[in-house]
Amino acid sequence: MTGSTAAGWGNTFSDIDLFAFSDEKLDLPVDPTMETWQISDTSTGVSATVWMGAYGDQRVDLKVWPTDAVAKVLAPYLGKEAEFCGSSDSVQDFVYRVFIGVPLSGDDFFKEMRELIQDSSYGRALARSQKAHAENCLTDVMGQLDSGDHKSARVSAGIAAGYLTDAALTLHGELCRRSKWVLRRLESTPQCGIGVDEYRHMVLDGLRPGESDADCALRVARWTQSHLVRLEDSFLSAP
Repeated sequence: MTGSTAAGWGNTFSDIDLFAFSDEKLDLPVDPTMETWQISDTSTGVSATVWMGAYGDQRVDLKVWPTDAVAKVLAPYLGKEAEFCGSSDSVQDFVYRVFIGVPLSGDDFFKEMRELIQDSSYGRALARSQKAHAENCLTDVMGQLDSGDHKSARVSAGIAAGYLTDAALTLHGELCRRSKWVLRRLESTPQCGIGVDEYRHMVLDGLRPGESDADCALRVARWTQSHLVRLEDSFLSAP
């Protein structure tokens, strides 16, 4: 079991997300509630069967992957230190969901998959990519402020702060990329050095009394830059 329910963040309308691993075709339930289709990641060639349907009062999203799926998607990060993460968003989501999964069976298999993720350079490469995105957005902020586009600068500063926060969380083992969970992620990972109240106050609360769009953009950009400097050694380090 994986997804928001496994993470403890589910709500009334959350699906039950299930991952299964098999190299044989499984006999999946057929009933009026279900639909099924294939998905594939073109960059890795890894494909899965998706089954969606009802189980009692719950909606179930089941994906059946081949048993070598994790090793395949992590291939660029195994046995070497990848500088940046080139994996697609779908692969990143897959790795995260495997990492937080709660085994319903096959405990040893899932333990091995989690260890494979931990022992790879995937997390560090992802954090460095997020850092680079944050820095690019900060460059956008300065250019937009210089050209007088203060509204866009404010937007770019917020995006930079999001990338920086993702990077800090990733460095400390929180691999989720979903923006909707950012406060939950910060709450569960205090060791990343960014508190929930700090992020809310600096990034989410918007304009302060008497503050212009340009002032807000500069404030958020400077906050982002300060955390980039704080984490610089961690971004560059390798085991």
